[in-house]
Amino acid sequence: MRIGAIHRLDYNEAIVLTHDKWKFDAGGIPQYAFLLATARDIDGDSRDDDEVLLLRVDGTAPLAMESDLHAVREEALRAALSSNGDASPSVVLDVNLDPFTKNRVSFTGLRCRILGTFYEDDVDGKKRLDFGADVDNFYATSTYRVLKPVGEGLSEIASYLKPSDREVERVRIGSVRYSATRRRAKAAKQDDSAVMINIHDFIGTKTGLLGMTRMGKSNTAKIIIARTFAVSERRRAAGGTPIGQLIFDPQGEYANPNTQDGTEIAAIGERHVRIFKFGAGSTESHVRPLGINFFDPAQVEAVQGLIADKLRSDGSAGYINDFAVTRFTDIPNDYSETTRAQRGRLILYASLDRAGFALPSHNAGTSQAFSVKLAIKEELRAAVTEKVGRNLFAPAGRIFAVKGQDIRPLVDAIIELRNAGNVEAQKFCDDVRWTSTEPIYTGQTGQSGNVRGWRNLLDLKEFHNEATDQDPSEEIYRHLTDGRIVIVDLHVGSPPIIKALSESITRRLLAKQTLVFTSGEEPPSIQVMLEEAHNLFSSDKYKDDGDIWVKLAKEAAKLNIGMTYATQEVSGVAHQVKANTANWVVAHLNNTKEVQELSRFYDFAAFASAIITAEDRGYVRLKTLSSPFIVPVQIDRYDLDLVNEARAAAGDPALIPSPRKA
Repeated sequence: MRIGAIHRLDYNEAIVLTHDKWKFDAGGIPQYAFLLATARDIDGDSRDDDEVLLLRVDGTAPLAMESDLHAVREEALRAALSSNGDASPSVVLDVNLDPFTKNRVSFTGLRCRILGTFYEDDVDGKKRLDFGADVDNFYATSTYRVLKPVGEGLSEIASYLKPSDREVERVRIGSVRYSATRRRAKAAKQDDSAVMINIHDFIGTKTGLLGMTRMGKSNTAKIIIARTFAVSERRRAAGGTPIGQLIFDPQGEYANPNTQDGTEIAAIGERHVRIFKFGAGSTESHVRPLGINFFDPAQVEAVQGLIADKLRSDGSAGYINDFAVTRFTDIPNDYSETTRAQRGRLILYASLDRAGFALPSHNAGTSQAFSVKLAIKEELRAAVTEKVGRNLFAPAGRIFAVKGQDIRPLVDAIIELRNAGNVEAQKFCDDVRWTSTEPIYTGQTGQSGNVRGWRNLLDLKEFHNEATDQDPSEEIYRHLTDGRIVIVDLHVGSPPIIKALSESITRRLLAKQTLVFTSGEEPPSIQVMLEEAHNLFSSDKYKDDGDIWVKLAKEAAKLNIGMTYATQEVSGVAHQVKANTANWVVAHLNNTKEVQELSRFYDFAAFASAIITAEDRGYVRLKTLSSPFIVPVQIDRYDLDLVNEARAAAGDPALIPSPRKA
């Protein structure tokens, strides 16, 4: 729609001359609107190649004769005031100017930034629309016509993707929205120009969802998750590797329906979604217990990792480092190492018992009463029996079983016998698994005296779940490699437990991906969704290479892990993380400090005032990896239609809304 002409032009900025009637006919020209300027004579031959400048309205600009026109209007008002006996505003200010003067004062100027140039390029004999983020030439201003794109034309501009080697699959994420006030856009039917993104921009890269709470960050995340799932299922159907998605859900909004969108990610289907949460029963098919059976030998690595993290509150004593790196798992076909691992688990389980962990009723995965199995020589068994006053050992093939309630009496007896000089007891305890765990059990170490030891384990009791038949970290990773969406529902549980468990799961994910990477193979594609990123990636934390979240941020790309992080504190996220963020979704922020930090990236400084003032949910400024400029967007609502689209990609039937919801 023609709205004016170029009044003044340089390589970075254009002043557009327009008229009140042209603006009215075009449905208004809000701030941040895209405009097009072309020097081509549509009715004749172009003197140069076909180039179209893309402009963005940043504000208003004075015209050359504007001060003179203001003087004319002022003089007309003064004359009206002098010639009328009634000096009321309605009489003086509403005086009719003569048509010529009225028309002249209706011209205004728009200050526009030149975003770049659209042009046709010839690639392998085919015409392609290309875009350059600058201007390579300009003509006299009188040759330019300025137009406001609407409808499909606007959609084409807002959805433009830079040519690249990346896979391209366009999906809708929302519609162009220039301003919080939308009356004119709706009246002119200009409020639904689709914004299409390349969903592959969000796979394997970092995406930042930035904005205040309840501004639509989670809704955007759900759209990305559902679209990524559809890509994953199409890959699977074509014989490719699917994409796993891991969602840490501190509010339970991904696992459960809410009033915002009426549905949830879990609605995509039980075949495709696994939910891990505290208190879940092991009999549920897609909902799994979030916890660890601390007395299951198959889960001892996870137990060891959690305990090692807690022990660091005792400082850097040697036994802590030894405990963290030694191995408590059985080694097939290695009787000697397995025997030592069994003895290490014995004193580890004694430490748990001392810290008040409830002993399980049965051995994991069996109906047998809980016991610890270990190899122990006859001489030491006899000495322990004499010390305790009863036989604690039941034959179990080549080894012996000790009931749960007898674990601590056995460990106490062995320590006392060793301290008294019993040679067999000394040999039994002479291994790093035992020596690194004994300070945890006794609360004492020969190096530094008393330590917290088993008291460090008190906070971990919430993790213990006898119903968990396998390490959830291992199970989660298997689901991710199978291309499932895994939601870790953390809205129930104390903050320290939630923090420790999230870190444990992430640590295992990185370890598994690193193992594949270092073996020379391509790690599977996995996406991770994180809330409250300012607590995970602060500048101070980013200096700690041992922090698991920092490790994730630094190593995600090479390990084929994409990461979406959400925060309301842009300044709270380390600069290095933001500098490597490929996709930016910026909603309302309520203070200048956060906006100033955001303004250091791309062209967000131009949108600073709107980001602070417009509090509409889902109204964002979007910059993706493939888009050469920022686009103001109203994000679509995640709803049942999108759920059904994801289900269709997996070959599942559509869900039908209930009559009440419909």
